[in-house]
Amino acid sequence: MLACTLGCDAVYGRGYAGVTVGGAIEVSPLVTEIPEVEAYVQDKLVGRTVTWWTPSREPYYAWHRTHTYKDIPPV
Repeated sequence: MLACTLGCDAVYGRGYAGVTVGGAIEVSPLVTEIPEVEAYVQDKLVGRTVTWWTPSREPYYAWHRTHTYKDIPPV
């Protein structure tokens, strides 16, 4: 059941959300492919920031943006 595995960690870990430089949460444009995930992200994550972002933690978030975050490939 999707509800059992749906949460911020799961959404982030599967690349449907990321953290920008500065700590804003970014949402993958591919989230629309799964309506339940899109609804969760819209309700819980859109427009929010993470308080645990720091310059020293940025390399971790940068790695996630380039290796895990689901973005639309350039055409």
